[in-house]
Amino acid sequence: MAFDLLLLGLAFALGACLSHTSLCLVAALQAALVGRRLQGLWTQLIALCTAGAVLTLLAAALPAVVHLPAERGVSLAVIGGAAILGVGALVNGGCYLGSILYLGRGRSDFLFTLAGIAAASRLAPTSYWRSMQPGDTVRSLMGDAPYLAAAVFASVAALVVALALAGAVDGRRTRARTLAVAALTGTIAALLYARHPHWTYGSVLESLAHADVRAIDWVANAAAVALFAGALTGSRLGGDWQPRRPSLVQSLRCLAGGALMGTGAALIPGGNDLLLLWAVPGLTAYGLVAFATLLVTIGLPIAVAARLPARRASGP
Repeated sequence: MAFDLLLLGLAFALGACLSHTSLCLVAALQAALVGRRLQGLWTQLIALCTAGAVLTLLAAALPAVVHLPAERGVSLAVIGGAAILGVGALVNGGCYLGSILYLGRGRSDFLFTLAGIAAASRLAPTSYWRSMQPGDTVRSLMGDAPYLAAAVFASVAALVVALALAGAVDGRRTRARTLAVAALTGTIAALLYARHPHWTYGSVLESLAHADVRAIDWVANAAAVALFAGALTGSRLGGDWQPRRPSLVQSLRCLAGGALMGTGAALIPGGNDLLLLWAVPGLTAYGLVAFATLLVTIGLPIAVAARLPARRASGP
């Protein structure tokens, strides 16, 4: 019971962190490719590397109790699923992690994102938790690699922090605080996934959609609720709570985007939250390929759209 309560506390803390540092991949690529601002990508990389360092160290120290993602192999389903997930994130206006941020800030349109994910999950045969594998099995295959991987992840995180702060002339303290919250986000996420990989709200929506009594447990359900409660609380305390009434157009976009994201996540399996904070830090090839495909699928249309106005202005 005490450990379950700890998991709920970690989920709440993760939601609060996500309300203060955006890990929305759509917003990060939009800022980088259009506004030439790299802070969103820095926070993504910091969260990933921190999660990787913590997860691999835990796998080495506690192999019997830690879960790492199983290697599913690179396939057309993984690549196609990541592409569909990326298109869905663009249509939705935010990815899995971005939807948490926007809901926490009062964007009620994104409730339809959850409905879309649940509807797609109802039609998909793949389950998120089938990708779990006990850490001791992975540890026996990796030998001493977890220690090396943890060192590499920590080194990359330190380098990213140095580069991000070196490029900040004004607002260095604010940027340092943002990067620190991103590192805390990665740490908390690694602790959650290491022990309870199917706690995420995508997995909970899937289990509820399938009415799979064996897959539904109160810890996972409560942790998903705690995640959104933490995001809401963090936004209220940070002054970012700006409730909006849902518009018809955005609600339909969220419903369609959520359905596409749920479909893509079922094929991979996993949304970009699982890829960023568990599959890639867990050193899976399918996670790396899926995340790279996701970057291209989201980034390419944004880059093309940004160039069109410039070409029109320059004329023939």
